[in-house]
Amino acid sequence: MRNLRLVDSHVVEGLTAVSETLYLSVDTDVGTVYVATSESLIAFSPETKEVLSSISLQCEGGDNDCGPVGLQYLYDQQAVCVATKDGRMCLWQMNSAELECVGEVAQGLTSMSWSPDLELVVITTGNDTLIIMTREFDAITEVSIIPTDSGEENPINVGWGKKETQFHGSAGKQAAKKQTVHVSPAGPKDNRLPVVRWRGDGQFFVVSTIDPESDARFLYTWSRECTFQSRSEPIDGLQHSLFWKPSGSVIASVQTNQQMKVQDVVFFEKNGLRHGEFRIPESTDCNIFVRSLSWNQDSTVLALCFDESTEDGSQPVSVLQLWTVNNYHWYLKQTLRFTAGVCVAEWDVESFCKLNVVTRGGMYMSYTWAWTTDSSLSSSPEALASVAVIDGDKLLVSPMRTMVVPPPMAAFTLSHPVPVNSVAFNLSKGSNDLAALMSDGRISFWRYKESESPEGGKLGAAGGDGFIPKCSVPTLCAVARIVGLEQSDVPLSVSNLLWLSEQQLLFSTLDDSRLVSLIHTASFNTEENTVVVKKSFPLESHMIGICASSDVKSVIIQLSNGELLKFYPDTDSPLPFESASGSTVAFPYPCTHMAAAIVGNEEVVLGLTEKFRFYVNDVEVASNCTSFGVHNDFLLITTLTHTVRCICKTTKLSDLPKLSDGKAHPFDESIRRVERGSRIVTVVGNDTKLVLQMPRGNLETIHPRALVLSTLKHLLDSDRIQEAFMVMRKHRINMNLLYDHSPSLFLENLDQVIEQIQSVNHLNLFLTDLIEEDVTRTMYTASYQRMPELEGESDQQTQSKVDKICNAALAAFKRLDEDKYLLSIITAYVRKTTPELEQALLLVWSLHGKESTSAGVSAEQALKYLLFLVDVNTLYDVALGTYNFDLVMMVAEKSQKDPKEYIPFLNNLRRLEETYRYYTIDKHLKKYSKALEHISKCGEDHFEECVGLVSDHKLYSKALRLYTPGSAPHKHIAALYGGYLRSKNRHDEAGIMYVKAEEWELALEAFIASHEWRQVFCMAAKLEYSANRLSELAVKVAGHLKGKQRYAEAAQVFEQYAQDPEEAVAALIEGAHWNEALRVMHKYKRLDLIETHLREGLEESWEHHMEMLTAQKEQFNKYKKRLMLVRIQKEKARSIMEGAAEYNDADADLFSDTTSMTGGSVASLTSVNSSRSTVFSKATGSSRTRRKAENKKWSLKEGSVNEEYALVDALAQIIKSTEGLKEETNVLMKTLIQFNYDDKACQLQELLNGFLAQIQASVSTIWIYTPGSCSGGMSLGPNTTASAIAQAMQSGKRVQAEEEKLDPVLLVPPTLSKHLRWKLHMAGGDDEK
Repeated sequence: MRNLRLVDSHVVEGLTAVSETLYLSVDTDVGTVYVATSESLIAFSPETKEVLSSISLQCEGGDNDCGPVGLQYLYDQQAVCVATKDGRMCLWQMNSAELECVGEVAQGLTSMSWSPDLELVVITTGNDTLIIMTREFDAITEVSIIPTDSGEENPINVGWGKKETQFHGSAGKQAAKKQTVHVSPAGPKDNRLPVVRWRGDGQFFVVSTIDPESDARFLYTWSRECTFQSRSEPIDGLQHSLFWKPSGSVIASVQTNQQMKVQDVVFFEKNGLRHGEFRIPESTDCNIFVRSLSWNQDSTVLALCFDESTEDGSQPVSVLQLWTVNNYHWYLKQTLRFTAGVCVAEWDVESFCKLNVVTRGGMYMSYTWAWTTDSSLSSSPEALASVAVIDGDKLLVSPMRTMVVPPPMAAFTLSHPVPVNSVAFNLSKGSNDLAALMSDGRISFWRYKESESPEGGKLGAAGGDGFIPKCSVPTLCAVARIVGLEQSDVPLSVSNLLWLSEQQLLFSTLDDSRLVSLIHTASFNTEENTVVVKKSFPLESHMIGICASSDVKSVIIQLSNGELLKFYPDTDSPLPFESASGSTVAFPYPCTHMAAAIVGNEEVVLGLTEKFRFYVNDVEVASNCTSFGVHNDFLLITTLTHTVRCICKTTKLSDLPKLSDGKAHPFDESIRRVERGSRIVTVVGNDTKLVLQMPRGNLETIHPRALVLSTLKHLLDSDRIQEAFMVMRKHRINMNLLYDHSPSLFLENLDQVIEQIQSVNHLNLFLTDLIEEDVTRTMYTASYQRMPELEGESDQQTQSKVDKICNAALAAFKRLDEDKYLLSIITAYVRKTTPELEQALLLVWSLHGKESTSAGVSAEQALKYLLFLVDVNTLYDVALGTYNFDLVMMVAEKSQKDPKEYIPFLNNLRRLEETYRYYTIDKHLKKYSKALEHISKCGEDHFEECVGLVSDHKLYSKALRLYTPGSAPHKHIAALYGGYLRSKNRHDEAGIMYVKAEEWELALEAFIASHEWRQVFCMAAKLEYSANRLSELAVKVAGHLKGKQRYAEAAQVFEQYAQDPEEAVAALIEGAHWNEALRVMHKYKRLDLIETHLREGLEESWEHHMEMLTAQKEQFNKYKKRLMLVRIQKEKARSIMEGAAEYNDADADLFSDTTSMTGGSVASLTSVNSSRSTVFSKATGSSRTRRKAENKKWSLKEGSVNEEYALVDALAQIIKSTEGLKEETNVLMKTLIQFNYDDKACQLQELLNGFLAQIQASVSTIWIYTPGSCSGGMSLGPNTTASAIAQAMQSGKRVQAEEEKLDPVLLVPPTLSKHLRWKLHMAGGDDEK
């Protein structure tokens, strides 16, 4: 679907010395052109248009013909090699005045051809021999040009059948007969000289020469080592033109068909077998002679040069044609007519699409083409997005918006009187008209009109011939000549044609000096069928590209140096193109393809070079771009990594380079994999269609998700719900987008939504697709850029999304037409988070016995649909739960149940009393709570059954609410409940249940087990315990309390119920309740206990506190010292790494996590929990395993990965425990001083005070972390959603595990209270506020 567009042309006139050029070679390093005429070698510069040097080929005193037979520039020797007819091989350097003869063949030479790598040269001699020489001109092999043996590649008959017995397909039986090919002698125009051509890789070469027996031409294939491979099959009328396709697939030559009076370009395989052909259109009556044919370096374009004979016998006109092939069809893309005739035409060896031409009129021309796709604008819905393909005198046009026709077919064909060279579409909004610039310089105009038989257009794949046409065809309005330009004999003098408006055109030519381009504005005169030039403006250099601006009010011109100009046709001169900031914009490299677009709210120029560099203004966005297209909302590019990337046009220019990495992120809808080598043909605006062409030529239409979602957003915003729904259904977009795009707007206009969609099936499809998540935050977050829901945000919603939509839909359906939307109502009931199947089933039952609704839905059809949504067994149970046996039978008939099973079951139920029947049904359906309500109403006869139901299914709480408190059933169930709670170790609750059941002994036991001592003595009062028994109970209860370290409560029990003050004092001293112990002693006048109990307890407590504080202080100093050492070693390791290379946190996972204590991981600050896992489930381990893992989250083992953080955590624990000793120590010191242990109190205060001061001074050196220590990336974990991950990755954040977040204990040190007064003045402390 691509055409060749002329990018640049250079013309050098007045070189009369080169008018008889036979061979041409170019020094691409400096641009010097070497030509060989029949008498001399000439070097000239196209830039300066001067002949640099020349030298004669004639030998001094020689009479032999010294004409050249081959020419090649040798880059390593900076010399040109020429072979002459008299047998000489010469080298010539431009600055030398003599030819250096490096070899001579006495028999003379007939041809010379160098290998592509310039390592070998093949020459043919006058006595029909073939010689291969090295680059130093040392002969390697000499053989006869006509081999006598069979080649290595010649077909071998292995006896597997005959031609007569083989299947020949559409050729029929005639093809099975052996046909003798008559080979005619070479024609009079054949020069009868051998022609040698190499394959592109230099491994083989082919020789075309005259066979002495038949006097006809044959092709002989040889290997690089001069081993004969094969001879071509006999072809009548084979000419001397020859070229081997550089890619190596086929060999091309020309055949004259004398019977049909035509000429064909024929192709051969390496083994000599024929492999296709195409006809030269101008070869009717054999009035042409093909001078040469050649492929360019990348094998994409075949240049065919031939002379047309004239009737008056005057100088023949030369025609140069450029052919391409796709899908096995040959297209004629360019036709150049040279009235003066062409001497030689050679492709450039470096620039693939550059052709050097020398004419007989002494003119040198170089043309450079580039591949382009000619398509119309498609930004408006009326535009057809037509693509035009040039094929000689035909334009193959396909409107891609309505139909995609694979080449070589087309929707319709537009025929022209002469071949077409370029196409321009009318850029007016909504217009699909087109103009074609023909090879004779005229322009044809085609417009779409209301006509049944359009003139000049012929339907192709779009219909016709009895079929209904699927598209309209334009009509030829005029074939206009250009008026106001000087006539030029240079082909392609007019180029860069643009059709700006209905009457205004723009094109370019070269000025008289051929140094700069002229830009012309012209108008189309419909009355005289002429294009009249109005204004002409010279440019600073050659123009290589032009495109219309985004508003089509101006054009943007690219010069050969990449400079960009903006030109308004109504102004006097072009101006430099400027960006929004006011700076001048120029492409860093010349771009062969360019377009204008609005990106980031400013107009930019898009450019693509031959080296796959894609620029937006002067910013390189991609270095692997193969093609690009412009959509209403996106820039689309294809890459060498076989992807299509959609870049939103709202993206800021500064952010564009960041999007060119080509990496596909999760949930990124902007990247799509495509077939290798795919290129964009066109992007249909206001649509989802992207047309790609594969390398072999076929088309593929894809709908990138980004374009689909963009189109959907526009459709939903404009309330075109029906179109949006069909797009979503076609492209399998989640239907939740209808609601999630704008929830409030959807609910407000729900009636309109239903009326637009109309189809009940489509409404049901929408309802069945509903899910709770917001797809704009999950699946399609890349297109909506909405922040993911915060944790717990969804929990704050009072109603689920599905229920909200279903409830609103139910109300709307009933409001609009309940009968019409009956099935949708059923669907809404079923799709609720808690399906209301009973309501749906009752709705179906309401149709029973009635005629079909207005929508034609009967009860049977409704039930059948409901069974499609719900499992039949589930629906049977729901029907049974309605207690309507007719409804149950209706459903059961649709199920796979055996009537022998369910009919007796239903009959048994019918015989039961109503309430008991309901109980039986509910129990059968495992609705035990509902069954309990019914069985509780069945009286005392069924109470035991009720108790069994309660016990079996643990329905104690509900059963208690169903019976009157204080009644016998209520007490019985409460007692059962108490026993159940005791079995679950819920003794406190069990005691309360026993109280409700008035089971005092059981209640007493339960309260003893739960250590509820106050309730215990309440129950003892209920049981009227004696004083001794109460004392025994008190001793027992107090012992349990002491075991739980509840010393104050145990002392209270000893004092009040056991009447034992001494034990009470002992318990208080053991619990360090010094003041309470003194109170009890004085209350009961037991001061003797001071000496026996109190002093001893004080001394033991003082020793314990001193030992504990000393040990903690030593441990604190040890951990702190170790922490400082670990940090020093880690800093050294970090310095070493930063010295080797700049640290990049994104590569932190490249470093080992299992290094020594030096912290080999540079990212250790952000991987503090890497040795543990915080994600557990039922499948990953028990609670014991989880506790064990949590306790070992950091290891204090020296050299462990997270030793630093384990040390900080251990120091924090020491500080917390020491801080908690302040109040306890204060009370202890007061009591010590009261009983004259002043020294001990001072020692204790001094030790604790010194330790706290040391802690206070160390806090700033231990806690050095800040929240910024983390990488600031996205955290992964059990509570992380997919949408959050996608959002983070698209915003450029690094995704990290949840363990990588710093623990709060590392960020914030324990709080040291400065307001708690614990020190005593009488123990040597200072006054405290």
